[in-house]
Amino acid sequence: MRRIKYFVASSLDSYISRKDGGVDWLFMDQDYGMKEFFASVDVAVMGRKTYQKAVELAPSGPLFPGMKNYVFSHLLPKGKREHIEVVSDPPASWAESVRAQPGKDIWLVGGGEMVREFLQKRLVNEIGISIHPRLLGDGVALFAQPYPETELELVRSKQYPSGLLQVFYRVK
Repeated sequence: MRRIKYFVASSLDSYISRKDGGVDWLFMDQDYGMKEFFASVDVAVMGRKTYQKAVELAPSGPLFPGMKNYVFSHLLPKGKREHIEVVSDPPASWAESVRAQPGKDIWLVGGGEMVREFLQKRLVNEIGISIHPRLLGDGVALFAQPYPETELELVRSKQYPSGLLQVFYRVK
């Protein structure tokens, strides 16, 4: 069964971006395990706001080349476009359909509201967080409230010389 993995960067005080969506504080000086992670997934799924911010940051091509890109939205017209497919199905039925297809795991890119809904429906199998050694003080929360209490089991962790810490948990 294909797993759904929420893999995201966060500040130490649990923000995934500034209030305006800015991510200028993220370390970009090396790979930080991204190549390995990308080799494990072939589907990226995100909410509309995350999609729009990603297009703003990288407007000239596919968001995640080599992956099928889905955007959940009730505002954007449903259907396939260049590089993405907009869906408005309930997350559980979407996940069941995609998991039934052959392939690698599924990357739950974000955002917070969508992650909350996937957690509420118990669709997330793994959570990986790259914790950047920075306190933002405010921003877009790592987990939008209210989210369900979720028991996790540490799978692995890795510390980088830059101070970045990655932790990976299996959802029990």
